[in-house]
Amino acid sequence: VSIDGRYLVLGFLDSVLTTLALGESMRSTIKLVIIVTVINLVTAFMAEYAEERSSLSHIEKTLLMRKGSLLRTSLHRRAIYDALIKGLIFGVVSLLGSLITDLSMYMVKVLWIPVIPVIMLGVFGTLMSRYFRGNAILWLILYIVLGIAMSFIGTII
Repeated sequence: VSIDGRYLVLGFLDSVLTTLALGESMRSTIKLVIIVTVINLVTAFMAEYAEERSSLSHIEKTLLMRKGSLLRTSLHRRAIYDALIKGLIFGVVSLLGSLITDLSMYMVKVLWIPVIPVIMLGVFGTLMSRYFRGNAILWLILYIVLGIAMSFIGTII
């Protein structure tokens, strides 16, 4: 199972943003972390499985095989296993991102903005710029603005 680093960074960013949006309305850390982790874990599994299944379908077409014939093979079981592993890794990254965000979002605040998570978003946003060959400053600003927006949404919900 090969894990693409951009999915790890994306999982972290997603969990931080979701936690910022839901954090003010959900005072229970455990509930919040579990909700964010389960959502991300299921989403990651479904995305990975769809990708693996699409790959198998492409192989069937290339080899002129009957549609669905690879679904009964060890190759299909391997695709499910890979999707589960990748989903679990994405879930663990989401768990860490959500937990770190929830524990740090009340430490330092300026107005309604939790400073530590917003800085984390900026740092991880610059990492995303490497994966997508984008402008690091633009990605930094984008994720800082997203963090501030999600924090605002979290306070008005």
